[in-house]
Amino acid sequence: MLHEEDCEDEFEEEDETGGLTERELQVAGMVGLCMTYVEIAEELGLAYETVKTYAKRVRKKLGFNSKVQIALWAKEKGLIDD
Repeated sequence: MLHEEDCEDEFEEEDETGGLTERELQVAGMVGLCMTYVEIAEELGLAYETVKTYAKRVRKKLGFNSKVQIALWAKEKGLIDD
C-alpha cells in the first residue's frame, strides 16, 4: 500500500536531482569539472554523440541553455567538490 509519506519522499528526491537519471547526473558532474564531451565520452566509455545527447537532456530537464549553467547547478547540488 502506498502512503502519502512515500509520495512526498519521491517528489523531494526528484526536486533534488531535477528528475535526472543517474547517468545524466554523472555527465552533469563531469561537465561541472569542465571536462569536454570528448573527455567525458572517453572516461565513461561512451560515444561522443551519446554524451552530447545526455547533456542535451540535462539542459532540457533543468531548463538550461548552456554547459556553464549545468556546471553551476552541479556545484550547487554537490555533484562536484570545490
